[in-house]
Amino acid sequence: MLQCGVSELDITPSLGSTMPGYFNDRKSTGVIDRLYAKALVVDQDGSAVAFVVLDTILVPRRVVEDVRERVGRLTAIPPERVMISATHTHTGPAVATTTFLNADEAYLDWLAVKAADAVVLAYRSRREARIGFGAGHEADIAFHRRFFMKDGTLRTNPGIGNPDIDRPAGPIDPEVGVIRIDDAEGRPMGVVTNYAVHTDTVGGTEYCADFPGELSAYLKKALGEQTVSLFMMGASGNINHYNVLSGRKEDYAKPSRHYIKMGRILAGEVLKVREKIRTSDEAKVEERNASVTLRYRQPTEEQIETARANLANLPEGNVERNFAKELLEAARRGEGTTEAEIQTITVGDVAVVGIPAELFVEFGLDIKARSPYGLTLINELCNGIVGTYVCTMESYRLGGYEPRITAGNRLQEETGDMFVECALKLLGELKAGEGM
Repeated sequence: MLQCGVSELDITPSLGSTMPGYFNDRKSTGVIDRLYAKALVVDQDGSAVAFVVLDTILVPRRVVEDVRERVGRLTAIPPERVMISATHTHTGPAVATTTFLNADEAYLDWLAVKAADAVVLAYRSRREARIGFGAGHEADIAFHRRFFMKDGTLRTNPGIGNPDIDRPAGPIDPEVGVIRIDDAEGRPMGVVTNYAVHTDTVGGTEYCADFPGELSAYLKKALGEQTVSLFMMGASGNINHYNVLSGRKEDYAKPSRHYIKMGRILAGEVLKVREKIRTSDEAKVEERNASVTLRYRQPTEEQIETARANLANLPEGNVERNFAKELLEAARRGEGTTEAEIQTITVGDVAVVGIPAELFVEFGLDIKARSPYGLTLINELCNGIVGTYVCTMESYRLGGYEPRITAGNRLQEETGDMFVECALKLLGELKAGEGM
């Protein structure tokens, strides 16, 4: 028998707290909308998994471990069968320490409890349910953000209407993945949406869940306040909301309300897809994960000298000065390795692949194309953060913002290919085991 439970708990921090997302320390001054920890538990005949989504820019690994420990202690869900991801809002709490801002450790302790409690509440409220999946298409609110210029160089976010742009340096992923969860009588319980575009559309100093928050608000209006909307960020390391080629600058002036437009457009597609989905009261639930060992890249001597010069000559708060601090911190930390968890969860013929970084869209498209499942969702910034951007091999030679070395962005160049192969191996093993 299939049972599901959903819940959502407020995780909005206090005013005056640091807000991450840019290379400076902003302090929060207000609340546009509340931030949440949301949970979905899917249980088929006692085999349960939990999905947790946080309105934060990322999920520290220590929070993941604390949540899993508490869930394992208070429910019958094994800790390794809990998947925790971030919506990546740039107008949320500071959850990671850098050279220019500090995470609030007390908030992180509280966040872990709230996130775990969301799972516990979902688990304890589970009831007979029906589940199904489908996919839609939305190509007008996501744009590749790396561009070849007419002089042969490459730039990230070269500016709206820049006459020196030649062409985008890659594709987008327009697929809108949707999981529909209803109770046994067909009443809406929850909706999972998967889409690839950066949640960095608001700016300013007020807390906001960005377009996933507006998506949630619209789905609640259409389906009822009891409906919990979980947004899983697709592979969007090089995907933004700016229409650089034909957009209008006034549409994106910050603080911006463009997130409302994006959330409503996405909600329209999600609702259309949801109504077409056929649900079932049976769905085999499986989980598998693996660890990938990754080396750290090192800055060159030339980069180190440039960073030292910038640190000495640029004013405090200057973005390039902060980049210099980050590069020198990367050099100080030196060589070494880190472990990345790749997690796959399948529910019937839908697979969710958790990746602990911001993945370039090309890798997400590759996993989807080669996956043995009917629908595969890429869930980035999942189960911790081992490095910021995972770029294609070519991108490291082309340059731009994403490959730049910082203390938190220095994974070896082969990382993306290693993630893809690991994910596909796990999916293949899960598929092979379905008949057992």
